[in-house]
Amino acid sequence: MRPLEVYRQLGMLTGSDRFPAVASFSTLAGPADSTYVVFGLSLPNSALRFERESNAFTARYTVSLSFRQDSQVVRRVDDEGTVRVASFAETSRTDESVVYQTVIALPPGRYIVDVEAQDGTGSRGFRSQDTLDVPAYRPDGRQVTRPMFVYQAEARTALDAAPEVILNPRHTVPFGGEAPRMYVEAYGYPTGHRVQFRMLNEAEEEVWRTEARLAQAGEGVQYAVVDIPTGSLPLGRFWLEAVADTLQAAERVPLVVTISDQWMVANFEEVFDFLRYIASSAELDSLRRASGEERNELWERFWARRDPDPTTPVNEFREQFFERIRLASMYFEEPGLPGWRTDRGEVFIVLGPPDYIRELRFGTEVTPRPRGYEWTYERSPVGRMVLVFLDRNGFERYELTPSSESAFRAAANRLRRPR
Repeated sequence: MRPLEVYRQLGMLTGSDRFPAVASFSTLAGPADSTYVVFGLSLPNSALRFERESNAFTARYTVSLSFRQDSQVVRRVDDEGTVRVASFAETSRTDESVVYQTVIALPPGRYIVDVEAQDGTGSRGFRSQDTLDVPAYRPDGRQVTRPMFVYQAEARTALDAAPEVILNPRHTVPFGGEAPRMYVEAYGYPTGHRVQFRMLNEAEEEVWRTEARLAQAGEGVQYAVVDIPTGSLPLGRFWLEAVADTLQAAERVPLVVTISDQWMVANFEEVFDFLRYIASSAELDSLRRASGEERNELWERFWARRDPDPTTPVNEFREQFFERIRLASMYFEEPGLPGWRTDRGEVFIVLGPPDYIRELRFGTEVTPRPRGYEWTYERSPVGRMVLVFLDRNGFERYELTPSSESAFRAAANRLRRPR
């Protein structure tokens, strides 16, 4: 499944394929009777237009937020940011590489929020609208906030102090990567009070549980920072719940454990369908037998062996692989088969786009669709190669001819040998 679809299903604000932004809101107790709304926006570098400046590449973007009640604008934020990277390769990163965040103090209540983010040139962007319920954190009551997924977090010194956090706006962590970190605040509880945390999968089955003692931050603020062990979570979508006492309803937020910023799967079994295109039998067997932390380590080593430039912050081979799966799914779908499972999809994923494509029609027939396609690769792993896909039965299923199948398998087997 494509990531933006997943984020929309989880209630987050999302952009488009050209501007794949993901945004989310969190809340904390604020000064006096107000509440802090923490807004986070996640972007890949590839969404922005970079220009060369001296020895670096620079891009700019703008973010606007409008909070309305009864058609009246209560608060508006207009901001801009700048991104600088050292190399041209970094400008095309498709993983999360830009995190924008801002904190707004608002009276409790229900708001209509208009969000707009744009590339600095105005050529790309997105607009979205959401309904936001801003809770009241009462000084005379006991309450716990919804957990915030963060990259870093420090305790606040007082209720009127702005939160010291770096958000994870997408609530997403890569499989095998660093542990997801959550930050939660509580009010009215004694220092040392225990907060229960548990993670549920989409079937509402518990997959992880822990508890943490609240530490005292500033006056009136208790908090906890918890890392979730990566070996505890498989691939998929989850819900994290925090409960401070039995009288309070559980506060719940989503978490996504994914294999790539371009493609998401529900479980690890689906991953093997993708990896069989590029992995050796021994590698697949090792991953199947492993579990927990061992599988995490094997997963990272699998991609590290194929990384064309370990000095860069991303694995270009891995990102290209899942981007090809996404494109194959878009362009090569056939009746009864998703695009990445078709012959054309597999060839595209393994070899990339051909240098030339020719439609095949036979005799004087006039048909709305070609009977076949001819793909030419000038520099495949086995040299120049011409592959023919034919719709043998007229059902729009384009399959490799036997000779083309043999040539493609020879090329694919060479590519399965990592450095």
